[in-house]
Amino acid sequence: MEQDILRYLSDLYPEEGCGIILNRKGTLEWHPCDNIAEDKFNNFKIAAKDFVSLGLQGDIEAIVHSHPDSTCEASPADKKASDHLRIPYHIYSLPEIEKSVYLPVDHKRPLAGRVYDFKTANCYTLIRDYYLQEYNIELPMVEFEEDFYEKGVAYFENLAETCWKGVEVETPEKGDIVIFKIHNTIENHCGVYIGNGQYIHHMKDRLSCTESIYTGWGRFITRYIRCKK
Repeated sequence: MEQDILRYLSDLYPEEGCGIILNRKGTLEWHPCDNIAEDKFNNFKIAAKDFVSLGLQGDIEAIVHSHPDSTCEASPADKKASDHLRIPYHIYSLPEIEKSVYLPVDHKRPLAGRVYDFKTANCYTLIRDYYLQEYNIELPMVEFEEDFYEKGVAYFENLAETCWKGVEVETPEKGDIVIFKIHNTIENHCGVYIGNGQYIHHMKDRLSCTESIYTGWGRFITRYIRCKK
């Protein structure tokens, strides 16, 4: 597998190459991915559809990418992304062909009062952190496209069944995922019910906070999903 990775990355030099190492039922597989970053010489970006598709086929063991004409050391952006995704980064320098592995640091952040950032602090990352802190359950990572609801991409339609292994319920209990449809025909927001008629969520350009299901944004709730705990 290592040789396949190096061959792929070398073929793309001097652009950054990238891909995913997948653990499928105990066997590691290399899956090269297109780099869709605007500046492919200095950055990489894996398409959300590739990330989700592979994540549904197995466990993402590591994200691989190259550093053309640079060292194999993880950059601040690499570390931030790896910590956020909770997935190791395997980094290769080219043309020297040196390798480093960055292991994510577990940052336990407060759930309320977070400053919104589309990539690292959004409604779904809040849910993932809640489940990890409350139940020691790591929900699958999903890389959302920005303004996906304006593009007609209905992420939340299949997440309950495919990623969360949950069922829809009428009356919420603590830990149930709350799904919203806000000024759109597509479900485009989520939160977590924390009991006593309250849920915690993180809206775009706002701090994460708790609110009542009976007022405010609560009127946009479409359903509750109960995951296995």
